[in-house]
Amino acid sequence: MVDARPLRGTQPPGVAAPFTYDVVDDRWEWSDALYHLHGYLPREIPATTHALMSHKHPDDRERVAGVFAAAVRDGETYTCYHRIIDRNQQVLSVVSVGTTRLDPDGRTTGVEGYYIDLTAARREESEVDVRDALARKARNGPIIEQAKGMIMLAEGCTADEAFDRLRTCSAHANRKVGDLARDLVESLATSSPDSGLVSEVLGQLVDAARTAPVAETGPGASA
Repeated sequence: MVDARPLRGTQPPGVAAPFTYDVVDDRWEWSDALYHLHGYLPREIPATTHALMSHKHPDDRERVAGVFAAAVRDGETYTCYHRIIDRNQQVLSVVSVGTTRLDPDGRTTGVEGYYIDLTAARREESEVDVRDALARKARNGPIIEQAKGMIMLAEGCTADEAFDRLRTCSAHANRKVGDLARDLVESLATSSPDSGLVSEVLGQLVDAARTAPVAETGPGASA
């Protein structure tokens, strides 16, 4: 009998694997890409919370569950770098990003998001490097983390490389990193970022800052 399980590589690195989650009915919808990321054929297994969490690396599972629960509770966008173990027992480095849907009373009714396989970008990092990166990630502000996550997703880079990209753009725009990150997140709030789109938005933000009129100061300036 031929083994029908997809081989690693079926899901191209850097491609978004979307999902949706209905909080009220506890119902998931996984894209074909998300099934492939976990080593399954589309709809080969039920898309459930248990199935998703069972593939989290044991050392990351509690943290991932906490990040997701906090996003649902608070109605916030989240970015979470972690590891999964696919059906074929291969450890993959991924980042997941999600945005919440709220009802008129501000309660979370659903989550929409996607996963990106960052294994190739992380291949040369040791476990110590990963732990250090996660520690630095936890110390940074939420808006900067969201912007870094978008850049990581779009370009398959590390957290440090994503922050360097933000820092370089902020220097060119002569704006604070946090302000630039906020504008990037707001500009891409309704989009699934890819490399071209992220680069385009960052370029637009830098150009807009460079061409913005400078307020007059000193004698003769308007009140």
